[in-house]
Amino acid sequence: MFASRSTSNMGGSMSPVLGGGISPVSSRPNLATSRTGSYSNMFWVGEQGPTSIVDNNLTAHLKRQNSADSTQKSYETYGAADLEWRKTIRFQVVVWSVGPPDTISGRVQMKFRVTIFWNDMRPVEEHRESDGGGVGTQFIMKGRQKAVERKITSEEAVRTIDVPQVSILNVQNFEVIGPPEVTLLRPSSRLLRWTCLYRATLLQDDFQVEKFPHDEHELCLKLGVLAQRQAGGRFDRSKWALALATEADSQRSIRIPHGLLVDHVKVPGFTYDSNRGLDFQLTPLSFGPKSLNVTEQDHCLEVKLRVRRDSGYYDRNIMPLLCSINLVAISILCLDASNFFQRGLMMLNIAFVQMGMRMTLDSRLPSVGYQIKMQVILNRFFYSLMFMVMESSFLYSLHSRGVAISHIRIIDLTVGIVLILNTGYLSYIYYKDVNPKMSK
Repeated sequence: MFASRSTSNMGGSMSPVLGGGISPVSSRPNLATSRTGSYSNMFWVGEQGPTSIVDNNLTAHLKRQNSADSTQKSYETYGAADLEWRKTIRFQVVVWSVGPPDTISGRVQMKFRVTIFWNDMRPVEEHRESDGGGVGTQFIMKGRQKAVERKITSEEAVRTIDVPQVSILNVQNFEVIGPPEVTLLRPSSRLLRWTCLYRATLLQDDFQVEKFPHDEHELCLKLGVLAQRQAGGRFDRSKWALALATEADSQRSIRIPHGLLVDHVKVPGFTYDSNRGLDFQLTPLSFGPKSLNVTEQDHCLEVKLRVRRDSGYYDRNIMPLLCSINLVAISILCLDASNFFQRGLMMLNIAFVQMGMRMTLDSRLPSVGYQIKMQVILNRFFYSLMFMVMESSFLYSLHSRGVAISHIRIIDLTVGIVLILNTGYLSYIYYKDVNPKMSK
């Protein structure tokens, strides 16, 4: 149920609250098959993370009907036998599209649907100013600094429920596609589902391209519930734990109950392992009161997709061409050292060809403050050409001083073998990181 492995704590500050607050539920008898709630009458809590302007439930208490002992905590679970009895907020994430990752700025655009399931055992509350049937007051966020007052009659706010306020923790900007929906799936156990579709630009904090063009990255989406998680809050972290959705929640509507990557998703310029798909990990939050012990530590959900750059252009075009040019330059060592002018001229011409390739490739290489693997390969091939020119000059000097040509040819042969081995070594350094298991 819970992902066993965890990664480093996420950084950054709290992000906009994307959903939740108080959501009206229809009072019609058949709630399981109807779409309850609408986007116009959901309480939007704005972009201030856990700081909610509207919070009418801080004094609400759990009520148990037909219970002899009111102090006994025996919450009804949602049907999964392997979960502990305490209440959980279960996540399901479905990724619909992924834009081209920007490895320089550390950003990627995604379109995804977030769905949460929880069992609300509290009775549905009536939000009124008095028992006499007066009108209620509701504040709806307008922008980030103002809340608009709205008067609602008792008929409009007869039945309301509390919804966990989902936050995207590593978002730069986002867009809500369509209205969020709240549905009562199972009246007997009060199983509720909240779902919303987003298009967001996500911040990535671990993009490194030292191994370009064979660099791998983990595209990460971080989700959490930040509001009302304090002690005594509606979703107290000590009573409500985060978890992954199960088949009892999704009712086998998708292949993997806690989420998946849609089959048609393509990451431009990158490939991924379709058999592996998404990784789900529950990791501790890196902010909050430091006095919390391990049991009170809040968590967030990290959804990761491991991708690798599509290096076919460099593997099949650039690298074979560099090896061929280098082997041609080595073959020039067959000329005697007395022909230094011809040897040096031909090697320098080959060096100019490599420089032209380098200038063309530089426009395609990522502009970073450190050296990447492709630049290391290009530099070493160029250095080998320069070494052959210097070696020819040195041998010509020896020949001018009367060293036998047979000895000079032995030196040329030794240098040629070393340079061929160096070409093979550079090819190994380049191709050892190629992963044939990755697929588009």
